[in-house]
Amino acid sequence: MMTAHDSSFDSSALSDETIEAVRSALVFYVDEPSRRERLRETLHAMAAEARANAMRAEQLLVVLKDIWYSLPSVRRIADPAEQVRLLQRVVTMCIKEYYSE
Repeated sequence: MMTAHDSSFDSSALSDETIEAVRSALVFYVDEPSRRERLRETLHAMAAEARANAMRAEQLLVVLKDIWYSLPSVRRIADPAEQVRLLQRVVTMCIKEYYSE
């Protein structure tokens, strides 16, 4: 069962450019899940900015999920299980990038 996503963290620790780059990379990833290098690179940059601004990993994930759930292309995925699978992959990538340095 899908539940409504409720954001409790502010994304102001990340630049608007970073948020937009992540949004764009996620749209690309949803359209082409096998091509994840662009998303990985974008998540790496986002994680580096988050660490530089003392943003905790859980705060970063909330922002990432906020972006994810705002995407029309995500809402168009007919199979809820596929939507969850894709999101789990994105979250895993983000966690790896956050802790990679």
